[in-house]
Amino acid sequence: MIREFERNSINKDSIDWKNFEKKVWQSAVFSKDSAVITALTLNGEKHSSYYDQTAETYLSAKGKKAYSYKKIEPFENEETLGYINILPFIDSRKSLDETLKKGAEYITENLENIKKQDSKKLKGWVIDLRKNNGGNMWPMLISLTPFLENEILGYFLIEEKWHEWSKQENQIINGSSNQTKKFIDAPLEYKLKNENLKIAVLINGNTASSGEAAAIALMSNPNVKFFGNNTAGYTTSNSTITLKNNDVLILTSGVMADYTKKEYWNGVKPNFKISETDDLKNEILEWFSKNTAVNNG
Repeated sequence: MIREFERNSINKDSIDWKNFEKKVWQSAVFSKDSAVITALTLNGEKHSSYYDQTAETYLSAKGKKAYSYKKIEPFENEETLGYINILPFIDSRKSLDETLKKGAEYITENLENIKKQDSKKLKGWVIDLRKNNGGNMWPMLISLTPFLENEILGYFLIEEKWHEWSKQENQIINGSSNQTKKFIDAPLEYKLKNENLKIAVLINGNTASSGEAAAIALMSNPNVKFFGNNTAGYTTSNSTITLKNNDVLILTSGVMADYTKKEYWNGVKPNFKISETDDLKNEILEWFSKNTAVNNG
């Protein structure tokens, strides 16, 4: 396990590995869990974790705050606006086939929701990421295909190398891997009836990890603006490493960047910051009512 940290940690160039190894072995005298928690703590990064297959539990760094959801008031939508709530998508622990099946169902449900609301009468769309604290980002991006530009959507920056995610011919591509084909076999061809509408994306402190990746991907659309509060700041890419004992080390190895290669080390900030007491709906309706040109609003 120590060698995996040494090879793959995003902080590997700043860690004293001799001291790291010494302290982890000292903790191992007490228990495996103690050694793992020590390693995660010394790694100095909040997004990494360790999955114990036997106990079916996750371990994280000492002092890491337990994740707590902020209460989300439902967005009361208007008939003139389309609304889609992009929720977390969690891979199956059973098998890849189960994950792909779940992913296809997730994408289909989101797409049907879009189709059901789509109309030439709409003045705009609201995409809600406030309950999205992560999971697998690819079903999320595939679901958002109608709102994404046919171009680079973002990057993972890992060891000074840029790993691109993009939309090409209505398919979501991760590097050279076609994620759309992986989940639903064919390009997602659906086109919005009006592709030039303003899009309000709702974010807050619950928006984390892959939820933040979805936000970053949407930045490629010039019609998008963000409303709410700063996201959680888990804007990093993780490597999943299966150890000899079949436990899994989820280790942060890179950072997310948008289509311009701007890096997001501390999450995504909204264009329009809205406090808990402000009227989110009225703020958004006012923005939509100004005009259709995002650059003016």
